[in-house]
Amino acid sequence: MKIKKILLTVMLFAGVLSLAACGGQSESTKTSSHKTTTTTVKSKKESKVSPSKKSTVLWNKTKDTQLKTFIDQWAPTMKQSYTKYDGKNSLKVSTGMVYPDDLSKTTVEGNQASIGFSKNGDGKYTYNVVAIYNYDGTVPPLPNHITYFFAFQNGQPIVLVDQSRDGTPNLIETKNTQVKNAFANIVAGKKATVDSSSDMDSSQKSETNNSQVTDPKMIGVMVHQLAMPGDDVTKEAMLGVYSANGKYWIGIGTSVSNVGYTIDGDTVTYYTKDGSTGDSTATESLIAHTVSLNDLEKQYYSTDVQKQTVQSVANNMPAIENQSD
Repeated sequence: MKIKKILLTVMLFAGVLSLAACGGQSESTKTSSHKTTTTTVKSKKESKVSPSKKSTVLWNKTKDTQLKTFIDQWAPTMKQSYTKYDGKNSLKVSTGMVYPDDLSKTTVEGNQASIGFSKNGDGKYTYNVVAIYNYDGTVPPLPNHITYFFAFQNGQPIVLVDQSRDGTPNLIETKNTQVKNAFANIVAGKKATVDSSSDMDSSQKSETNNSQVTDPKMIGVMVHQLAMPGDDVTKEAMLGVYSANGKYWIGIGTSVSNVGYTIDGDTVTYYTKDGSTGDSTATESLIAHTVSLNDLEKQYYSTDVQKQTVQSVANNMPAIENQSD
């Protein structure tokens, strides 16, 4: 009897232990399950990629137009007219150099340099030229000229000028602060202004100290008005000046329209056809007339309107072409 009681007690104890073990396992499972369900995974935020900044264009058509506007307004204050390289037709100066073709034949500040034409200023050269303007003078010693090269060096604007009369053209940085500042302002997107009291390059000083006009194209426009008073120069779209046979000639390219003239200090001699001979226009002899430059200016370059007319017509002309005799 005692043995049965002992066995029963052992079995009951074993059952209690088994239930305790199951209860612990169940609680562990619940805890484990709870942890699993409450665990969250943080999602990574998408990184924002900042758009790359657009590179600034050094030179474009808008800036090129602004530079031409400045030159057209500034040149008359120097009593000069400049011819622009149009990007297609080579620009020839009175010394025989042709630009931009001959840029490789020049020096910069007396040294060989990598220099060439670049439409946007971001080219392969040390000096990337974006614009060229030339003025051919008439005051002895001849030939003389002032040629400006607007360029970028290491992305920075620089204006070079050449006034060489012979030998290798040597381009140096201009001392004309107005031209220099105008170019820098245009590059920076600012307005370029004209100040007639600004300083000039050395040859400009000698040429502009004289109050008279020295530009042969501007003088030609006045001569044309004097010799052919019935023609309106503002409506002569093809009007141009070339040199041949020791004279300048202004006209639209026909023998009837061409008027020859020479400039000797204050004396201007111009030539008209002698229509009394009965010869053809091509073979008619020329009659020489003389007029002082001072009188020519009084008649055609004294009022603001007259000055604007002469300057505008001269500025729209191509470069003076030297034709063989």
